[in-house]
Order: sequence, then C-alpha cells, then structure tokens
Amino acid sequence: MSEMDRPPFYVGYLGTPKPLVGFLAATVGAVLGISVVLAVSMVVSQDDWGDAAFQWGDGYQTRTGILRVDPYPVVYLPPDADFPEGRAIPLSGEGKTGVREKAAALDGRPVEVGGFLLRAGSREMIQVGGEVDLRVAGEASALAGFTGPVAVPLGARTLRGEIVDSKCYLGAMRPGQGKTHKLCANLCLIGGIPPMFVVYRADGPPDVLLLAERNGGPVTEALLGDTARYVELSGTVERRADLLVFRVDPSTLRRL
Repeated sequence: MSEMDRPPFYVGYLGTPKPLVGFLAATVGAVLGISVVLAVSMVVSQDDWGDAAFQWGDGYQTRTGILRVDPYPVVYLPPDADFPEGRAIPLSGEGKTGVREKAAALDGRPVEVGGFLLRAGSREMIQVGGEVDLRVAGEASALAGFTGPVAVPLGARTLRGEIVDSKCYLGAMRPGQGKTHKLCANLCLIGGIPPMFVVYRADGPPDVLLLAERNGGPVTEALLGDTARYVELSGTVERRADLLVFRVDPSTLRRL
C-alpha cells in the first residue's frame, strides 16, 4: 500500500491530517451544540421558586414599631389600610445569625430598625444592620399609641409541612427549602434565624407560621434534624397581627 493509500492517522506532536480536520470540526460542533441544548433544557426544566428575594433595589429601609423578642425577634407595626390587623416583620442579622442578643434589652419597647428587606409575596423580613441597626425609637409618635399586638388564640392544630429557616425561605437563597437546602437551613437555625413551618397547598399559596416551643419560647434543637422533610406537628396556633405563631410539642413530630 502506497503512502497515498494509507488512511489518515492522528499523532499529537504532528500536524492534523487534512482529511481529519473536517471530521474533527463536525464532531466538536456537534458536542458543543448538544451541550448547549442540554444546558438550556436543564435551566428551563427547573421548578419556579417564586419571587422571594433580597429587595436591594428598595435601598436601605427603616421601620418603627414595637419589638417582641419571643419566640424570635419580630418588630410589629401598627394597623394601616393595607394591614388592618397590623404588620409583623421578623428580624435577622447579617449572614446566618439572629439578633436575639441585641434585641433582648429592647423587648416590648418602641424601636427603630434599619437594614435591607427580604420579601416573598406579602411576607417581609429585615436583615438588620447599617447606620440605624436596632435601637430605641427616638420619635415614637408615628405609632399613634400602638403598644404591640394582642395574641389571639386560634386553637389546637395538627399541621403537615416543612420546617425552614425564614431568612433563606424569604429570599436570601433560592431555593430556600427542600433537601438541597437542608445543611444551610440547619446552620441558619443554629445561628438564631427564626424557623418557620410552611404548610403547602395545592389550591393556593402556602401558609407560613413562625415556630415556637409550647411555652412560647424558641424551639429546641430537637427539631433541627427534621428540616427539609415533610413532617406532621401538633400544637396550638395564635395570631399576632398578620403573623401566625405555631407553638409546637416536638415530641409530636411525625415523618411522612
């Protein structure tokens, strides 16, 4: 067989034989094209995680209200046209930290809180920090005599849902729930971020309740091993302004 009749053979330290150039170009193009299609398909097939996000576009925000520390720090705003029962805004620190230590001395007092908002639907949280941070309100006249919410008992409940950390669920991360978020959720809850219980509904948006121990204080670490699972919990529910608080007995937890 003459040199002209030999099939082309690629050797790394030699130039690519001309007959192979077209084949390689077509193969590389096909691989790149398939990769692009697969990447786009993976992106568009992801679940829609809703509108939860940091509201950076709103800029630095301040709110004046009554601070309650238990079960977790929440600032309560007086009733208005949009929120006739009043407004409850849970608080978090920067990163995976809560604000319980700095809030403890201000429990029950009019406060001014500053930071950046997280929002999911109509539910908001403030990541506390910056110039205002969390301090006694210098001018509480805007509260018009408001002294805080009255807890309205709604009775015993057995609910099914998922334990989440409120900060990530309300927009610090997407997704802020589910098994892929379990480790992050546990770190947030250990750091003092308020835990919430999300009751999913097929016919509408989920119910989101702030979790508390039976006595109304913070939940124990007994529940941390069951974040990101679909579980059943029993306890009592009460309403504080537009916030539902679920006071649970950890011993009733049942994995579903």
